[in-house]
Amino acid sequence: MAVPEKLAALRHLLAERFPTAPRAASRLLATGISAVDAATGGLPFGAITELVCTAPSCGSHLFLQQLLIATRRERLRVALIDRSDSFDPDSCPADLLAHLLWVRCLATALALQATDLLARDANLGLVFLDLRRAPEADLRRIPGPHWYRLQRAIEPADLALVIATPRASVPSAQLRFCLAVSHAPTGFAVERPVLATELSPALQRQRLPVLAAG
Repeated sequence: MAVPEKLAALRHLLAERFPTAPRAASRLLATGISAVDAATGGLPFGAITELVCTAPSCGSHLFLQQLLIATRRERLRVALIDRSDSFDPDSCPADLLAHLLWVRCLATALALQATDLLARDANLGLVFLDLRRAPEADLRRIPGPHWYRLQRAIEPADLALVIATPRASVPSAQLRFCLAVSHAPTGFAVERPVLATELSPALQRQRLPVLAAG
C-alpha cells in the first residue's frame, strides 16, 4: 500500500474509533506554558503557530509535552508528524499518549503530505509538525504558497496547527514563538514538570484575526 493510501486508511480508522467531539466555545487552547498563555491566551484554533527552535536542547520536547497535557485536559486528539523520528514516547507518561496519533516520517515531503491530510481532519484538535531537523535545502524548497494553502485547509477543521522549525520558515503563521536558550547541563537532573515551568518562548509575531462577537 502506498504512503498516501496508508495515511488515508489511518484517517478513516481514526474517524471510526473516535467520532467527532463538540468543540468548546473558546477558539484558544490554553497551553499551561505561562509565557504563551500570558502573551496570547493560548494557541488559536484554525490557525498556524510556528515554534522556532534555534538552539539545541531548548525545550521543544517539553513544549510538546505541555501541549499533550493541555489537549488531554480538553479531551482533544493530537497528531504528531515526526519528520526525523526523534520523538521519545518513553519520556511521556502513558496516559498522555492515549489520544496521540504518531506519524513517523523520514522525508520532509512525506511529512508535509501527512500534515496536509491530517490538518483537514475535524476529529483532531491539534496537529504538531516537527521539522526541527529537516535539512536546510528541504526548507528552502517548500514554496511559500504551500503554507497559505495549509492555513486555508485547517480553518474549516478548526484545529490548532503547530509547526516546529529550526528558523522562521512559515510565512502564514499567525503566531510565532522562539525558543533560543539551551538548557544547562544541570537541567537534565531536574524533573520535567519543573523544567516545563521554566519554558520561556519569546513571542515574535502575533497576527490574529478579529473574532466576531458571540
